[in-house]
Amino acid sequence: MTAEIEDDIWKFKIILAGAGAVGKTTLMNQFVRGSFSGEYKATIGVDILSKEIILNRKRTYKIKLQIWDIAGQELFRSFRKRFFSNSRGVLLIFDLTVPQSLNDLHTWIDDIYEIAGHIPIILIGNKVDLTELRTITQESIQEFLAKRDISTHFLTSALTGINVNDAFNTLVEMMAPFN
Repeated sequence: MTAEIEDDIWKFKIILAGAGAVGKTTLMNQFVRGSFSGEYKATIGVDILSKEIILNRKRTYKIKLQIWDIAGQELFRSFRKRFFSNSRGVLLIFDLTVPQSLNDLHTWIDDIYEIAGHIPIILIGNKVDLTELRTITQESIQEFLAKRDISTHFLTSALTGINVNDAFNTLVEMMAPFN
């Protein structure tokens, strides 16, 4: 799938996928608004925010990201698939303090590939700031990456902003059809 170009602005739809309460919404808000809210409200269906960024290559490109935060609760699985169409990339998010949140990502990947094809995916281990509560090891992450043939991952904190911009910007680099 190619990117949409309008008024010399490249437009990319990306999705944030993963179980409920892993921090998808807070990561999106940290990236788009530079803010964090500790109040948890489950996403119902999908929330969408946009952000324009600049990518400098041989020339400067304006890129508008349409970021879709997909509801993570299992009861939404049957209809959330429709949100995957026309996506250009994925941030696949799990909670470093909840082992099941990493295991649940296998189903998400299968569903994404079924609808959107083999688009770029970055694995995100969120809540890296909660070091004393962390239960998922780097070895477990590496095993997951190898099993699913995903090459890029980040450990992030929506609270402190650690690696949040880097993860989004790396996904843009992976999606961008220009050098």
